[in-house]
Amino acid sequence: MKILQVLNNNVLLVEDGHDKQQIVWGKGIGFRLKRGESYFPTEDDHIFRPVAHQDGQWIDTFKELANEIPQSYFELTDSIIALAQSRLNVAFDGHLLVPLTDHIYFAVQRAKSGMVVSNPMLFDVQRLFQKEFQVGQEAVAMIQSHSQVTFSDDEAGFIAMHLIEHELVETNGPVQTVADAMAILSGVNEILGEDYGAKFSESSLAVSRMATHLYYLLLRTQEGKYNDSSESSVRTLLRQLKKQYPHAGKSLGKIIAFIADKVGYRFNDSNQLFLLIHIIHIIE
Repeated sequence: MKILQVLNNNVLLVEDGHDKQQIVWGKGIGFRLKRGESYFPTEDDHIFRPVAHQDGQWIDTFKELANEIPQSYFELTDSIIALAQSRLNVAFDGHLLVPLTDHIYFAVQRAKSGMVVSNPMLFDVQRLFQKEFQVGQEAVAMIQSHSQVTFSDDEAGFIAMHLIEHELVETNGPVQTVADAMAILSGVNEILGEDYGAKFSESSLAVSRMATHLYYLLLRTQEGKYNDSSESSVRTLLRQLKKQYPHAGKSLGKIIAFIADKVGYRFNDSNQLFLLIHIIHIIE
């Protein structure tokens, strides 16, 4: 590994050999080393996941936090990110490390001082982003074990929101924030609530499943792109279900138009079919 920058006596920024830069953290490893020299990590060093070259702001922020936050919190966060990748099947890059470490460390400091922060979006996160929230709960257990500080589900919700934000940003699509995603999912729920009144319950399992399906569809969304590769059998089944459940078919049309207006996404027949089945399950 080639040293790009000595951030402090314990932290190096290195070239990983694959056009990426990485942070290596180890006791005293930066002492007397210089830019351009080679470094060979030992088993005692912690190597963090890579980030793209020329991201000076990320490096400056990491350098600042590395002088404030103990190494153990960066390693804890790195373990949480690895857990999230495994559970969510998402390849988070190194950019998540800095904001999530910053959040976790100062959440612990606030809790130790007796400051309780509620999460105003907790209910929606629990309802609409169940997988991310479950990872948040596992992360909270890891944080509690590390810090000996107890947290509520509010903190699990905050961690889930960090994960969701980075999932959305990495898609480089039109939906970039948790608020954007929630606005779309809430808009879909409003359409169904208006169409079905008492038959529709936002807390139902069927609605939760539909929200999850739509969220992961939004993660794959790129404005202006459209894949109409549906098989004829899919189109036939879609027509049959629309005929059998005309009210659900009308709701489907409204939802498709709503999402197209918000993010420019065009549903192919396969996506329409899956969404229609979700709607039928909700109202039946």
